[in-house]
Amino acid sequence: MSKEKEERYAKIMEILRTRNSVTVNYLAQKLYVSPSTIRRDYQVLQARGLLRHSYGKATLDYGEALGMPIEWRQRDMPLAKLRIGARAAELIEDGEIIFIDASSTALCMVEHLERFSHLTVITNGLSALQQLACYNNISVYTLGGRVMSKSRAFTGQLAIDALDRLYIDKCFFSTTGLSADGRLLNLGEPEHMVIQAMVRRSKTKVFLCDSSKIGKTYLLHLCDVGDVDYVISDADFFSVVHPPKPVETVFIQA
Repeated sequence: MSKEKEERYAKIMEILRTRNSVTVNYLAQKLYVSPSTIRRDYQVLQARGLLRHSYGKATLDYGEALGMPIEWRQRDMPLAKLRIGARAAELIEDGEIIFIDASSTALCMVEHLERFSHLTVITNGLSALQQLACYNNISVYTLGGRVMSKSRAFTGQLAIDALDRLYIDKCFFSTTGLSADGRLLNLGEPEHMVIQAMVRRSKTKVFLCDSSKIGKTYLLHLCDVGDVDYVISDADFFSVVHPPKPVETVFIQA
């Protein structure tokens, strides 16, 4: 599969996630390709379980969050995620035990951890694990369990059992959406259950939220925004979200 095609697939999914449904002609004009090319792309993406199409119109398959490769998620809001990751790392103190989840936003923290003289990092993300293993100053732990092939996340009861035996100073995580009434929501159950256990074991909870997640609702309720200690976002989400109690929020320019 060519890099050009994969990049076009990622752009189609990015557009779908903001518009709910799109026509062949709209995408053809937007991406500067022929309608027949878009129809072929639809077939590939439907075969991957990412969208549904009929009569020239595509709609998001809401199972897509389970199958969205992390490489694709890294292309969504990349500048915002990089700045959120950098700002999140500023909350860490030397000697702490931290948890970084398998989200593409939390992954952007890893490059900023080399400056610490001693740190213990736990992660359920295979991509984060591979990068962290290169740092001599970091003691790295993973949870075990089943690895989801596309998200590269460790999931399942083995991962949850491992978390229940740990103490965590600070956890850094993201979710699929943040509803208007301040609920942190997920679509994918396997990773959701691990993050639930992580939040339960962590002293300080840091929610990483780029603007594309704000106002989105999904099936699984993780916690309320008032239950976390910090929110780091590239948008002033209080114009949309109205939590029942105050939360320390860091807005960054993205």
